[in-house]
Amino acid sequence: MPLKLIENLQKLGFTGNEAKVYASLVCLKQAKASEIAENAGVPRPKIYGTLRGMEKKGYVRIIEGEPTFFCCVQPEVLILRIRADFMLSLSETASELESLTPGSNNFTSRNFNGEKIRV
Repeated sequence: MPLKLIENLQKLGFTGNEAKVYASLVCLKQAKASEIAENAGVPRPKIYGTLRGMEKKGYVRIIEGEPTFFCCVQPEVLILRIRADFMLSLSETASELESLTPGSNNFTSRNFNGEKIRV
């Protein structure tokens, strides 16, 4: 799996193991924990904790049964979710920062020409 992909997933908030597991599941489609661990290069003692954590974050679905299988949320869905979460956080942060700016109702900045720009 490409190192750049793992690095980019980490920039989006994935841990190193989560990034490896997600990339592996995109390729595998659906797999047992032992198969994911082997494919992703994640130590077997850590794979179940990683998968359960990823389920809580909405990155992975667990298919209960004997054996238990795991599959990832489709990349398109994941990207849309991450984008929406990021935009919400950005908007909330801008509002909170604006409320901290004394005497200002607009969160503005100046570019290097001295012009006001709205953020």
